[in-house]
Parts: sequence; structure tokens; C-alpha cells
Amino acid sequence: MRYILALAFCLASLGLAQPRVGTEDGLTRLVFGIPSEASYSLHRQNNEVSIRFQGTPPRTLRTLLNTPQVVGYRATPSAGGSIYVVTLRAGTRYRTLELSNPRRLVLEVRGHAATHPRPRSTARAPTAVVVLDPGHGGIDPGAVGLVREEEAVLEVALLTRRLLEARGIQVVLTRTGDQHLSPNKATDLGLRAAMADSKRTLFVSIHANAAERAAQGIEVYYFGETIDQRLLSKAILENGGGMLGQRLTQEARSVAQRLMRDLLAQANLKFSEQLALKTLRSLVRETGAVSRGVHTAPFYVIRNARIPAILVEIGFVNHPEEGRKLATRAYRQQLANGLAGGITAFLNSGNAQR
Repeated sequence: MRYILALAFCLASLGLAQPRVGTEDGLTRLVFGIPSEASYSLHRQNNEVSIRFQGTPPRTLRTLLNTPQVVGYRATPSAGGSIYVVTLRAGTRYRTLELSNPRRLVLEVRGHAATHPRPRSTARAPTAVVVLDPGHGGIDPGAVGLVREEEAVLEVALLTRRLLEARGIQVVLTRTGDQHLSPNKATDLGLRAAMADSKRTLFVSIHANAAERAAQGIEVYYFGETIDQRLLSKAILENGGGMLGQRLTQEARSVAQRLMRDLLAQANLKFSEQLALKTLRSLVRETGAVSRGVHTAPFYVIRNARIPAILVEIGFVNHPEEGRKLATRAYRQQLANGLAGGITAFLNSGNAQR
């Protein structure tokens, strides 16, 4: 529950008003504070419950909750107030009740399977599950310079896992050795992307850069469209290169255009942006590396993420200084410290904005 609240606080920091949200075993509860003179009406169609408030301030917001009962909700201004649309998961039922002093509307959503709640004494907060994706591997070495990308990013991921697990965070790796998930690049990327599902908390794909001209530094991406030809070329390369990379990048760009029309997906992208910013800040602080900023790009591996997802470029393997650093255990440990710090800051962002 604390991670759901952390995400709620994350949106609040963006200036988005929202109801209070709570969860119990088999139940998600949304509590709307409403003025005494306001009125409201409810309507359900398929998996959406619409609540029309009149006599309330107009609101525009979108929030991804991702609980077992509720996907999320959005609000848009209407004549004299706002309309909130709550998206429920299949097989759920809901009830409403009104409370007073102060006046509140409570929407409770239950799953059919929750007939025997566990005793409160045995209830435990869910553990965050972080997916770390060391890029490339096996038949695909990635960028090659003073160090091989596949080898550097794997050790950074393993070191990051150790740090996160020491903090009580569960970690899933897409690979644990010099291996590919499939000899077919499109299938390989698809298998990695499939791990960014709603059963996990966040997804971080780790890569290293290379450039024809001398360049150095760390950059972080979250999914989206770009008109920057350099970033587009980079996406094509990470998406497999050549004709395959162009095809997968075009597929990813089509997804990006579709997400722009999906309010819940946009909320998830906002979370991804916050994760990217905190991760870059932590990496630069730990390593002293050049910050190349946070960007959006159509990377295939994070195109369909149902959770906050980013792609991190930890440095340039062919830079005369940075390439040598990337080959050392000490610098990889600094990178791991930065990644773990950024991830932890994001998960705890409901308590401390950094």
C-alpha cells in the first residue's frame, strides 16, 4: 500500500487534486471530499463508474492506481463541476455510501474472490518488485569500445540488485549471465518488455552508449515520441539496428501516438518521468558524471510498460576516460549506488521529494 500512496503523492506534487485512496485485502476504497451544498450522480457502463459532481471546483487529472480492483481514475471539468471516471478491473463489484462531518462520498470496490479477509494481525505491506533489464547479452554484445556493453551493464545490474534486496525490495533480472532471451532480436526485446507487467512495481533497462565523436555522460529515457534525429537514430540502434530496428521503432512510435490519447497511460508516463529524473539525479551525484538529461524516445523494450519504466544509458564505452571507468568494478559500484538510490527515492517519494 505504501508504494501506491507514494505514487499518489508523486502526482500530488504535480498539482493534481485527487481523492484519498486506501486498500485492504480484496478491497480498494476511494474517498471524495465534497462541499455540503454539492450534488452528485453515479452511472456504470461496462468497467467504468462515472461520478458527476455539481457545485464543486472543476478538476483535470489522471491517476494510475493499479490495485487488484481498480486500474485508475480520471477527471474532466463539466458544467458546474467535474466528472470522475473510475476504471474497474473485470469481476469486481462496488458500493457507495455517504458520510458526514465532513461530508464525503465513499466508493468501495471489491473482487469476487475476497470472501475471507485475512486477520488484521497478519496483514503485511506488499513488497515492491523491481525489474532490472541488463541490455543485450548472448549473441548481441551491444556497444563495443574499451569495454563491452553486455558485460558492463550486467555487473551494474547485479550490484544494484544486491543493494535493493538489502533494503527489502524484491528484484527480478531479465538475465543473470551472458545470454540472450531469444536469438531473434524482436522476440528478445518482447520477452524483456513483457516483464514490465502490473505484477511488478517498476522497470529499469540498463544500457551503455557509443558515439562516433567523443561524448560522455549519463542520460535517462522514458517512453514517448521524439523529433530529435539523434534520439531517433539511437532508438533504432537499441531496437535492433538496420531494417529490424527501423521496423520496431516505427511500431513503438505508433504505440506512443496511441498512448497520447489514453489518460491512464499518460498518468503512468508521468510516473516514469519522475522515476527518470530521480534516477539521473542520483547517478550524477554518486558518480560525478556529466548529466545528459532526461529524454523521451520510442524504445521498443519499454513501449507497453504497465508500470513506471525507464531506459538508462550509464556512459560511453568508447570515450577514452569514461570507457576505462566503465571497465572497473569501483565505478560500476558507484553506478549501482546511483541506480539503487534513484529507485529508492522514487519508491519513497510520498515521504520525501528529492
